[in-house]
Amino acid sequence: MRRSTILALTLFALATPAGAAPLLLTHATVIDGTGSVAQPNTTIVIDDKRIQSIYPTGSQPVPKDARIEDLTGRYVIPGLIDAHVHITDVEPDIAHYQAFLHALLLGGVTGIRDMAGDDRLLGYLARQSNSDAFAAPDIFYVALMAGPSFFAEDKRAQASAPDVPPGTAAWMRAIDANTNLPLAMAEAKGTGATAIKIYANLPANLVQAITAEAHRQGLRVWTHATIFPAKPSDAVAAGADTISHSPYLVWEAAPTVPDDYGVRARGDFAHIAPDAPQIIALFDAMHRRGTILDATLNVFRDEAEHHADKVGVGIMPWSYAVTKLAHQHGVLIDAGTDGTGLPYRGDDPDLNALPVVHAEMALLVEHCGFTPLEAIRAATQIGAMAQGQSATRGTIAQGMRADLVVLTADPTIDIHNTTKIALVVKDGTVYRRNP
Repeated sequence: MRRSTILALTLFALATPAGAAPLLLTHATVIDGTGSVAQPNTTIVIDDKRIQSIYPTGSQPVPKDARIEDLTGRYVIPGLIDAHVHITDVEPDIAHYQAFLHALLLGGVTGIRDMAGDDRLLGYLARQSNSDAFAAPDIFYVALMAGPSFFAEDKRAQASAPDVPPGTAAWMRAIDANTNLPLAMAEAKGTGATAIKIYANLPANLVQAITAEAHRQGLRVWTHATIFPAKPSDAVAAGADTISHSPYLVWEAAPTVPDDYGVRARGDFAHIAPDAPQIIALFDAMHRRGTILDATLNVFRDEAEHHADKVGVGIMPWSYAVTKLAHQHGVLIDAGTDGTGLPYRGDDPDLNALPVVHAEMALLVEHCGFTPLEAIRAATQIGAMAQGQSATRGTIAQGMRADLVVLTADPTIDIHNTTKIALVVKDGTVYRRNP
């Protein structure tokens, strides 16, 4: 056991079940996740796990059986969505996963998009968390596809299917020109995945074919920005729904793109300008198609600070600048962290710390020209769009799932105030942080 379960559980307060009576959150300042201005002195009515209505406090009678939570001086935002995590192999057993996921939830994260791991474990965790058997964020996850050489080289892929020959698992599938794509997609869907992640070592024609078949079978397509040798523009032209990692955009303007993904973070950031014509054209295409950029800035900042030999010189100024340009050109940008979702303390996720998505939002504001309202939208509405779930979550509106974070300070003034969490509402149930 890698840490005391007792230590983890000291973080948790008892949940307040929604019960039969409606819950009224009154006198709140509501920030709805769409980028609209805050709505002061507002009441949110929650019943049957959904937001039933929103109106100025005092403008409608209070039901006699209602439970009332007076949020005077509080600010309410939608539940946060970390749009890029990897949680399998983080914990040694299910009990620890419950504590880990609960820590994410109490930190304001009500949804996560897992971008590759062992789908056998992910499927179990998703069924438990999405049904509220666990107090946890809802989980959506992928089946990964890449060229055969990737599975021969990458130890992480092998670890995600340890008892299966490399590249043959339904969730870790090697693709070449002879692959039966309809069958591969059907098997991927059988894992419970809602999307395909196109990872590496595939040419543009196979990226196109994978994307078309995935969409035909109702799966979303999430890709690395550069797939090697396929470029970002190849993924966008194929119809990918989301492309990941701002630093990989540098390869759009490179003279050549290698076949091997191993150089992915070592682009020529010193000589390729973030506003190179090829990159601006890419942003215009992404804007027209609604392709989301999953920027994942914080993970590369950590890499540049602690493992500079693994990344190209100048990676972070370039990545901030290109993300800012994408935003200016109307590209939708989510907030993903590309880790467990929590910072580490030694070898383990720190269950006492707040989720990393708060730091990702701060980087968007401090380095990429986002307003706090825009950064909140990145981590709520656009995160839900990246998941393919924007019809039911990611904003505060009538009929949406009642996933909310209540803050003690105004995040529109200072984005760091998203860390000042009083309580979290997940599917209409209130979770209180220990004082």
